[in-house]
Amino acid sequence: MNKNIPLIVDLDHTLIDTDLLFESSIATLKKSPWLIALYPFWLLQGKGYLKEQLIKHCDIDISTLPYNQTTIDYINKCKKEGVQVILATASHGFYARKVAKHTGLFDDVMASNKHFNLSSHNKADKLIERFGKQGFDYIGDHMRDLPVWQASNLAILTNVSNKVIRKTQHLNTLVLSRK
Repeated sequence: MNKNIPLIVDLDHTLIDTDLLFESSIATLKKSPWLIALYPFWLLQGKGYLKEQLIKHCDIDISTLPYNQTTIDYINKCKKEGVQVILATASHGFYARKVAKHTGLFDDVMASNKHFNLSSHNKADKLIERFGKQGFDYIGDHMRDLPVWQASNLAILTNVSNKVIRKTQHLNTLVLSRK
């Protein structure tokens, strides 16, 4: 752990043991089931647009989400060492900022909006643009994080399968937890 290198933390299945797109979809459909007919039209305009529409139709109680204690413990350890911690997520910024405020763990938030989905290569590109290649450590959980891990100084894996571990073994990695 290098306090001069920020820790970038993914949200879905990393900080929380669920996915906010799934949670907001379920909450929206429980409240207004007829909106299912609009999902294909919203998705045709991009995942960011779909997420934007969902936040207009429901709210998620951030305090009831299943937070991943292993990830939180690692973040707290880094914060004690003076590491800057940033939440970077494909989830919509509305929810990401609420999670950051609720947890009090983050110095900054990078997230999706209706025009841009901060995931995979998009996330890697934005992080390289901001911190430089290998200028950050990244904690994530899924194969879609591979481009981000490849651009990071340290690939931190949590809630990962053996397949993900095999695909990242050539990188500088730290495994926090397995599925």
